[in-house]
Amino acid sequence: MPQNALRVGNWELKGILGQGGFGEVKHWINRVTNQEIATKHIKKHIKDETSADQQRTLINRWQQELKWTLQFQMPFIVAGVRLDDDSGGFVKYLKSHHIWDLPVIILEYCNGGDVRRLLQRPQNANGLLEFEVREILGALRHAVDFLHTTCKICHRDLKPDNIVIHRLPNGRKLYKLTDFGLARASPENTIQQSVVGTRHYYAPEVVDTGKYKNTADYWSMGIIAYEVATGVLPFIPHQKAFNIHVNLEKKKRECIAITENHLEPNSFLFHTQIPVGHHLSLPWLARLTRWLPLALDYNYSHRGALAATDEVQNGLPGPAIFTEIDRMLKVTVLTLFLACSYKRLEYEVTPSTTMEQLENFIERETGYKRQTNYYVLPTGHPHKRLTKSTIPMDLYVEKWCDTSEESRNPPVMVYIFNTTEKCKYMDPKMPNDLQHFTTSSSDMKLEKWLSDHLVSEMHHVLTTENDLVRMLLCGFKEYALTLEDEILELQPFAKAIEQEKVMCCGAIQQFQLLLIDAQKQQKLYLPNSGEWQSNLMKVNKYKEVIIFVEKVINHYESTLRGVRSVCITESQEINETILGSDIYKIKDFQRNYLNRVDAITAKELANIGLQFAQARHAFIENKKVQHFRDSTNYLHLRYSKLKDTLNNAHENLMAVQRQLLAQQLEMLPSAHPKQEQPMHQLNNAMSRLSFNVGNGIHEPPASLDAFDSLSAENVIAKALSITQLLESEMDIDRD
Repeated sequence: MPQNALRVGNWELKGILGQGGFGEVKHWINRVTNQEIATKHIKKHIKDETSADQQRTLINRWQQELKWTLQFQMPFIVAGVRLDDDSGGFVKYLKSHHIWDLPVIILEYCNGGDVRRLLQRPQNANGLLEFEVREILGALRHAVDFLHTTCKICHRDLKPDNIVIHRLPNGRKLYKLTDFGLARASPENTIQQSVVGTRHYYAPEVVDTGKYKNTADYWSMGIIAYEVATGVLPFIPHQKAFNIHVNLEKKKRECIAITENHLEPNSFLFHTQIPVGHHLSLPWLARLTRWLPLALDYNYSHRGALAATDEVQNGLPGPAIFTEIDRMLKVTVLTLFLACSYKRLEYEVTPSTTMEQLENFIERETGYKRQTNYYVLPTGHPHKRLTKSTIPMDLYVEKWCDTSEESRNPPVMVYIFNTTEKCKYMDPKMPNDLQHFTTSSSDMKLEKWLSDHLVSEMHHVLTTENDLVRMLLCGFKEYALTLEDEILELQPFAKAIEQEKVMCCGAIQQFQLLLIDAQKQQKLYLPNSGEWQSNLMKVNKYKEVIIFVEKVINHYESTLRGVRSVCITESQEINETILGSDIYKIKDFQRNYLNRVDAITAKELANIGLQFAQARHAFIENKKVQHFRDSTNYLHLRYSKLKDTLNNAHENLMAVQRQLLAQQLEMLPSAHPKQEQPMHQLNNAMSRLSFNVGNGIHEPPASLDAFDSLSAENVIAKALSITQLLESEMDIDRD
């Protein structure tokens, strides 16, 4: 414990959690029980800076807030804490050192800061991830609804600063509403009369008429939702309050954002779509865009309700502004990365969505036939791999919606590769947003608001492209690992074929020796010398089948080695050199340009855009990346042919074995059919040879009738044709 640390009984002061205009919140820990709490205090200087009437108002609000915090017991609101009798001395100390001898408000401690601090992190300059936006909006929905319906309270000061974060033991964040200093009891029909709140978050009617209802909280919810989704406020926040209010009066219900037109001074644009960069999926963005007008309706009498042209609420209980959030939060978005198109896609799925619908969607996006698309599931996917019964909902992994670096989750839920030979990877076009940064060489500083806007857009370009790089490299690594797994599944079958080959070689050798012995001793049936020569030629053809089988096995082992080389060596090297090197210098950009006090020039932005374009081109043309990509595609082609050739090798070995048996039977002496000749004994032994192909891992064809009817010449011809196919198309290793 530091020498100057304040300690009261078992309680030690850890620091200041936050400060406002008239209050501050402190963090304490009990050194015996490890219990942590937050205490809210009124600053001492307030006593000298407020009138008697203001002091009475403040005291009344403080006492009301203390009462409410002890009543609020729900997951999404910071609750008051009653300390046990052992901490009585600590509670007395707090009160004795507090202004006007008021009790200090003791609250549960939330260990993750607040949403304002979350938004201030450089990586969140373009808003939070969709996963976090959903979590915050869901928590805010339940907290505000609880205040309005159960407690009959209007919060009146909703803002990111008053949404705190508590990180649970499993790492998940729980968002909680706090600070009820401006809250006021508000039965449904009561109209408030005082102007309170924080600029940019309070509703227009607070300034316009000074009369408002609970719907004022709806407006604040809409502002917060827009800000956490984009990183910026929706209504020209850089303008003076008067200009903001005048433009809000002009906006139609569908308008969800107002921006200044930098091409025409004192001219403003009214948007029905979010006009800035963000991290939201297209399906969920569409839902949010339909919800925002409910919250940001200028008319507070209609705010929060569906318009006459909107769909019916279907009898859902509660105001539409809450029930529509419930619908938004139920939307399930499957994330995919199309490697050949260098594109991330999102697709809304339900339990009734079919694979055919998903495949049609992917086919439209890629231009490739669905049969040529190969789905790769990231390591750890609960569904393991696709089967005939797989549906799109099986591919969705809820916990993978959190794609933050700290989560260490895959960037998408499914990778999609094209398996056509020499698949052409599209040369991705430069982002459209980049055109703003390459059209000027002026050294004149931009207006501060425009500078901030363009810096934010450039940050979005950089981070979006960096995410695509990560998806591509992670996708190819998973692609190679998946191929390795599938090839290893064939290993027992390949080993069984190798064993069959050894036994078949022995049988061929025995048959060859038998022919030679028969020619010398004339103990077996050989009608003429021509038949003997023909059988010897067949033996040579059988040996060619053996050579074919050996090549197939070598091909299998070579493919496995190649995949492992790509997985282990190339993949690791590329990920370390590219993913670990910040190729777009995002951290430097964040440090030098985000939250910068002064504006930058158009020329500076143009230089940043040029450096980005050069880095992007260097990545796309990177020879190691291209080799990694092409090698993986080539190995997949080898693997796809490998499955068929292993089956052919097995079937041809079985066919040769049957032909050997059939020919030996023809050679038995017809004059003594019942005599147990030595050759007959050999036939019996060969008929008992086992050709087990691996404990049921890969069962042989149910019927070999097609081979039973083949002549020896046809069997050999089939084997030779397959050998030629392999040599011409499969590039079999000959070492």
